[in-house]
Amino acid sequence: MNKRRHRNSGFTLLEILMAISIFAIVVSLAYGSYRATFLIIDTTESQTEIYSKASIAMGHISSDLGSLYLGTSGFLQGKPQNIGGKEADTIQFTSTAHLVLNKKEQAAGYATISYTVEEDPETKTLRLFRQDKAFRPVETEEPDAKKGLLLCDGLEEVQIIYHHNQGEQQDSWDSKEIVKSDSNAPKLPDRIEISLLFMGPDEEAQPIRFTTAVTFPGTVPTGETP
Repeated sequence: MNKRRHRNSGFTLLEILMAISIFAIVVSLAYGSYRATFLIIDTTESQTEIYSKASIAMGHISSDLGSLYLGTSGFLQGKPQNIGGKEADTIQFTSTAHLVLNKKEQAAGYATISYTVEEDPETKTLRLFRQDKAFRPVETEEPDAKKGLLLCDGLEEVQIIYHHNQGEQQDSWDSKEIVKSDSNAPKLPDRIEISLLFMGPDEEAQPIRFTTAVTFPGTVPTGETP
């Protein structure tokens, strides 16, 4: 009588190892694809946040400078500043773009607007502040001890350039000093250029620069109220 040999229906060790290897390759490819996708999403979200910050900051600065007032007691003062080896220029001026945040405060009128910069102690990047207070001619031009409202952070550079005399550039401006030296000289530059350099969305990314400019087609004669 012949005995039948029954073949073992299980998998061999080689087959199991091959299956595990193929599965590992598939998982690695899928993980790499998902990881790349999520990195792109994170980078895009970070860039969108940076563009949003820049848009808000530039909008405020342009609006404030566009409403600049240099009539009686009005002034424009810009100073270069360096913080930790980074340009951190400041500017202060009289403007009609006064934001009323208090119900008891008068809505109309002039305001002294200041843009100041300080270093973030944690990230070592720069933070830009906007201060807006009702204009009182008897007060000093020095910014209030309060920083004002945080306009944007994550900055590597805040640069303000003043263009005048058909192309000449300088990093400071003081309308009152100009009047003292020459009462007929223009109190305003032809154009003020503002440049904000934001830290990139990650350590490997390049910083992102945004630049805008406000042009002044004419100047206000000394002592004249518009």
